[in-house]
Amino acid sequence: MFRVTAGFAADPEREIAVKQKQKLAKLTVVLMALLMLFSTILIAGCKEEGTGKEKPNVTGTQKSPEQIAAEKKAKEEAEKKAKEEAGKKAKEAAEQKKKEAEEKAKQEKELIKRNADQKKYWVHIKKSAFTLYLLDDKNTVIKSYDCTLGKNPGQKQKRGDMKTPTGTFYVDEIDDASAWTHDFGDGKGEIKGAYGPWFISINTDEMSKGAWGGIGIHGTHKPHVMRARDSEGCIRLQNQNVNELKQYVRVGTKVVIEE
Repeated sequence: MFRVTAGFAADPEREIAVKQKQKLAKLTVVLMALLMLFSTILIAGCKEEGTGKEKPNVTGTQKSPEQIAAEKKAKEEAEKKAKEEAGKKAKEAAEQKKKEAEEKAKQEKELIKRNADQKKYWVHIKKSAFTLYLLDDKNTVIKSYDCTLGKNPGQKQKRGDMKTPTGTFYVDEIDDASAWTHDFGDGKGEIKGAYGPWFISINTDEMSKGAWGGIGIHGTHKPHVMRARDSEGCIRLQNQNVNELKQYVRVGTKVVIEE
């Protein structure tokens, strides 16, 4: 009987321990639930805060169609203005360059005229090379031109021998030959432009004693025939070259012709 009674006395202590464990378990569950809830709220708050910071940036980059159109128009106008300005500067630079070139050409022309008037240029014709050289008073070659000579080689002896004379001569006339004609005796009659724009006559009287004459440097109606024996004794140049040569020669300019 006493053992049974003692066994009954031990049950309340066990029940209390069990109840305490149950309360502790419930409390733990509640705390865990509260902790999870707090964590959820905190995370949600952070997300909302982050989203709230991003929204203004997104909203700030958005532009209305009117703004886009206005910016596009402003850009186009700026590009157009820059292009016009660049074109204006390029035109001004080209005009300045042209002006400088014209001024330089004018100065060179004046210098050539002054030197030519002072007989600072002379002409050397090398028959074996079919070349006419223009030299200055320091014997520096300034220009050189291909030329055509008399049909027959050797020193000229008489009128009609188709030879180009050799020797030292001087210019005695510079004639406008643009309207001159010539009959070469080939059945084609009078040929217009046979002498080109100019005939630079050289005085050969000292050598010929009047037996022959009419020798000069002139242009041609056959510009493709150069470095050949094709004339009646004169020295032919292409027309643009005789035009250029005329700037350098004057009556009295020395002309040396050698083999």
